[in-house]
Amino acid sequence: MKIAVRYYSRGGATEKVAKAIAREAGERAETTDRELDKKVDLLFIGSGIYKGHIDSHVKDFVESLDASKVGKVVFFSTAMLGGGKSDEEIGKLLSEKGIPMDTRTFHCHGKFLFFHRGHPDKKDLLDAEIFARKIIRK
Repeated sequence: MKIAVRYYSRGGATEKVAKAIAREAGERAETTDRELDKKVDLLFIGSGIYKGHIDSHVKDFVESLDASKVGKVVFFSTAMLGGGKSDEEIGKLLSEKGIPMDTRTFHCHGKFLFFHRGHPDKKDLLDAEIFARKIIRK
């Protein structure tokens, strides 16, 4: 199975989760600044959630995707409060491109100002690895 991991991270929390997922997948986590240049069966896309929405860099990345190069997307995120409507938001963008999204998503806390300091922590990252393993190995 061919897998890719792309993310955008302002403060580093989403990057940590992306790297944990990529380790489990045996791939490198790369930012959404790097276009998807190969066909993949599974594409993990990560974003920080800001005011309940995915980052504009992630939106731009999804809009640039070629549906013929992506089998399925799995979404993950970090946020101060929760995922908001981010699953629906990215799901709609992917649907408009004709790209299916797995219904399983991963969300964890990320540090924001003085909230959730230390997150994602070791447990969060282990949970991300376990999540990726379940997705990859079905």
